[in-house]
Amino acid sequence: MNLTPTQKADELIEKFRPFAHSNFTYNDTGETEKATRCAIIAVDEILNMSVYAYDKKFWKEVKQILTDRL
Repeated sequence: MNLTPTQKADELIEKFRPFAHSNFTYNDTGETEKATRCAIIAVDEILNMSVYAYDKKFWKEVKQILTDRL
């Protein structure tokens, strides 16, 4: 199944959420922001390695969606 850029952004945030958890307080907004920032770093790495124009277009859209959520 091919995901849309929005679906991929959501998926990445959820994958990084467990690593963004703070042991001191529960703050879903803070966790989401941290997970989103981690996802942006991952997408930047993918963009640096991608050689296909289609891939770059897709991942640039994912990055824009993630950036807009901050």
